[in-house]
Amino acid sequence: MNLLTIPPPNLSRNSILIIEDFEGMRVILRDILTRASATRIVMAANAGSAISQLEKHPFDIILCDLHLGQGKTGQDILEEARHRALLPPHAVWLMVSAEKAAEMVTGTVESRPDDYLIKPITETMLFSRLTRQLEKKRALAPIEVALREHEYLKALRLVEAQLDDNNPHAWDLKRMKAELALLSGENELARTIYQEALNLRNLPWARLGLAKLHFNEGHYADASRELKQITDGNRAYLEAHDLLAYTLEKLGDPDAAQEVIQRALATSPRAPLRQLHLGEVALHRGELGTALTAFQNSIELARNTPLKSSQAYLALAQVQLTLNQTDAALNTLSRLATDMHGDSTAQLLAEAMQIPVRLHRGEKDLALSLAQNLATGLKIDAQHLPTEAVFNLAAPLLALGETSTAAALLGSLISNHHEHPEFLQRAQSIYTHAGLEHEGRTLVESAARAATDIMNRGVKLSREGKLGEAIKLTREARAKMPNNARLLLNHAFLLIAWMERHGRDTALNTEARNCIELARKLKPQDKRAGELLTRLELIGNDFELPA
Repeated sequence: MNLLTIPPPNLSRNSILIIEDFEGMRVILRDILTRASATRIVMAANAGSAISQLEKHPFDIILCDLHLGQGKTGQDILEEARHRALLPPHAVWLMVSAEKAAEMVTGTVESRPDDYLIKPITETMLFSRLTRQLEKKRALAPIEVALREHEYLKALRLVEAQLDDNNPHAWDLKRMKAELALLSGENELARTIYQEALNLRNLPWARLGLAKLHFNEGHYADASRELKQITDGNRAYLEAHDLLAYTLEKLGDPDAAQEVIQRALATSPRAPLRQLHLGEVALHRGELGTALTAFQNSIELARNTPLKSSQAYLALAQVQLTLNQTDAALNTLSRLATDMHGDSTAQLLAEAMQIPVRLHRGEKDLALSLAQNLATGLKIDAQHLPTEAVFNLAAPLLALGETSTAAALLGSLISNHHEHPEFLQRAQSIYTHAGLEHEGRTLVESAARAATDIMNRGVKLSREGKLGEAIKLTREARAKMPNNARLLLNHAFLLIAWMERHGRDTALNTEARNCIELARKLKPQDKRAGELLTRLELIGNDFELPA
C-alpha cells in the first residue's frame, strides 16, 4: 500500500487541541480531522488560551503552529507544557509552520515535538504522520509513565519486554534502554548498548551516549573525539554541540568552546540556556561585548518560559558594572525584581546586587545602608544564593566593613562546595585582596573542615549501626548545606539503609529521592546517584533488573 492509498485513522476517541492564530487555518485543520471521525476538537488562537486548555484537559493530539503573533511561540508552549507535566504520556505533539528556513526548523525540532509539518498541509501528510506517531506513543506510553514516576528499573523491564527484532520501534527502545541504564548507574550496560548500536550503524545518539560516558568519567579528550565525529559537517545535532562546548572548556580551550556555541546559535538562536552559556564563556575570555549581548538575548528568550531564572540578569548586571554602565546595571536589577516578582530569593538578589553598583558609583553611604538592611536576609538565605552572586558580593561587603555578612556568605558557599578547591582559592583571594589574609584562611579552613567532619560523623554513626542518629545529623546538616552533593547522597544512603531494614516509608522515600535528584543536578558525573535510585526503587518492589 503506498502513501496515497493510506486510509484515514479513526480519531473518534481522541481529544484534539488545535493551536493556531489564523482562523482560516484552524478551520482547515478541523475539517481534515473530522474526515478521520474526530469529534472532540478544541481550538485555541493564542498561547494563553492554549495553556488554559492544556491545564483543563489531557489532550491526546496537539497540532500547534510555531508562530502565534506576539508573545509566546509554539515552541514556548511545548516547553511549558512539558515543564508543568500538562501532557499525558501518550500525547502526540505536531508542530506546524510555513517556515522552511533551516534555523527555524532546527530550532523547533530542538524542542522535540513528535513531528514537524511544513505548510501547506495535505490530508495524506497529516494522517500518515499522525498514524505513525500515535502507534509509537501508544507502544511506549507505559515506559513513559514509569519514567515520570522515576521508576527506572520498572521502565527498563518494560523496555526489555518489548525488545525484539520485529518491533518497529526497536531503535527507540534500545536508545531508551541505554538512557535508563545511565539513570540507574549502570554505565557498563549503557556502554555495551552504545557500542553494539555503532557496530551496526553510525548512529549519532549512540555516539553522543558514549561521549556522555567519557565526559562523566573525566575522559574529556575521548569525549571530544566522539563529539567532533557528530558535529563535523552536522550543525543540526545541537545537543552534541552543547556537550562539546563544555568538554572543550574542561580541556582548557575556551576559544574553541565559544566557536562551537556560536555555531550552534547560528543554527538555532532561540535557545536561552545556550545564549547564557555563550555569555559565560565570552565573559571568561574577556569579550564583554559578546557577553553583554548574549545575556540580554538569554533574558528576552527565557522571559515567557519556565527557563527564566535570575542567573542571566545577575550576569548581565555584572558585565554592565564592569563596563561602567551603572545606570544600565541598576535597570537590569530592577527588571529582575519585576520579572521574578514571585521569587523571594530573586527579590533579595535584585536588592543585594545593588551594593557593588552603588559602591562603584561612589555612593558608599547608600551601599552601606543596603548592606546593613539586607544583612539578616543574606545570612538566612546564604545557602540558596548563586555562587557567582556570593563572590561578587563578598568583596564589596568586606570593603564596607560588613565582615560578618561576607563571612556568612562565603562560609556557606565553602560548606556546600568544600570539594571544589577553585572555590576555596577564590574565597581566600577575596580576603587577601581586602588585607584580611589570616581571617580568610581561618574561615576557609574551618568551613571546609566542618563540612567534612559532619559527613565523617555520619559515616561513623552508620557503621556503628546508629542509623537514626546518623539520619538526624545529616538532616540537620542538609538544612545548612542544601547544595552539597556529597552530603545529599550520604543522607539518601542512610535513608535507604533505614528503609531496607525497617520497610518502605513514603515520607522517607520522597526525601531520599529529592536528595538524589538534586545531587544529580549538582554533580551529574557521580554515578552513585543512579546506584542509590536503583536501591531505593527495589525497596518494597517485587521485580528485578532484567538479565
